[in-house]
Amino acid sequence: MEFSSNVVIFMVKSDSMTKYTKEIFGKRDLSSRIDYIFLSREGIPMSTFKRIMDFTSLTNKEISDILPVSERQLGRYAEEHVLRKDISSHLIQLVELFGKGYDLFGKEKFRLWIRLENLALGNIKPIDILDTPIGIEMVGDIIGRIEHGVYS
Repeated sequence: MEFSSNVVIFMVKSDSMTKYTKEIFGKRDLSSRIDYIFLSREGIPMSTFKRIMDFTSLTNKEISDILPVSERQLGRYAEEHVLRKDISSHLIQLVELFGKGYDLFGKEKFRLWIRLENLALGNIKPIDILDTPIGIEMVGDIIGRIEHGVYS
């Protein structure tokens, strides 16, 4: 009996993510989710962080409530400073979430939607749970349900 050692690898690509990557991350090749793991490990420079802030329209207060770093500390970092892996990963997840939200609602409506109480979250504002990966996933799940016409 002979077994084939052929292995098939699937690289999952997020359309909403790739749509915005050039705007945020520049010319870097980010064609698969594994590329975002490597980017997280390398760390996101503050120059890219500023583009993420523009993209999401989060205020300094909102982003410091979401990330494990104070508003004051963020202001102290030099432009060439590279953020830690956990912060970089969190920012990538936020960009992905905002991309999905923008694709579904449009930029202005999504920016409003995340700041309004949501019945599916027990009347919690989506922005208030973006400080954890689980919260980001929950908000992403709600966006997916709305996208597919499921009451949320």
